[in-house]
Amino acid sequence: MLIHGFAGARRRSAIAAAAVAAVTAAGCGSAQAAPPAPQAPGGPPVIVIRDNANGTMVPVATGDQVELILSSSYWNVAGSSAPRVLRQDGPATPMPRPSSCPANIPGLGCIPIQTKFTALADGRAVIKASRTSCGEALRCSPGRTRFIVTVVVRAHG
Repeated sequence: MLIHGFAGARRRSAIAAAAVAAVTAAGCGSAQAAPPAPQAPGGPPVIVIRDNANGTMVPVATGDQVELILSSSYWNVAGSSAPRVLRQDGPATPMPRPSSCPANIPGLGCIPIQTKFTALADGRAVIKASRTSCGEALRCSPGRTRFIVTVVVRAHG
């Protein structure tokens, strides 16, 4: 026989666990592509690369700004493989907490991170990122531990 208070606590615990699982799964999934970021008048175009670009090649022009936005704070961005082609402009930084990321549940890793780059010269550069966790005490499946994108820089034509 269950004591009423214990059953209620179990039910609340199950609901909280389901909420954590849903949000964590969302954080480990691929973010949808967003339209290109608006360009400041007279400024260089901003090319936004998100989780769903993993394994792809992205063309940009010299002078373009590149923003890598990954959907989880558990990502570690390794930077550009060719800094003379694609320069990293500072460390990866957390972005504002999305509304789908509850503030009162620690360890979800659902805060996106942003890393900015500048395309300097013709060539190719690889941006890599890795992670071992897709949430507190939640290991990533093998296909979700690495992010790699090749940026192909060409002069304005």
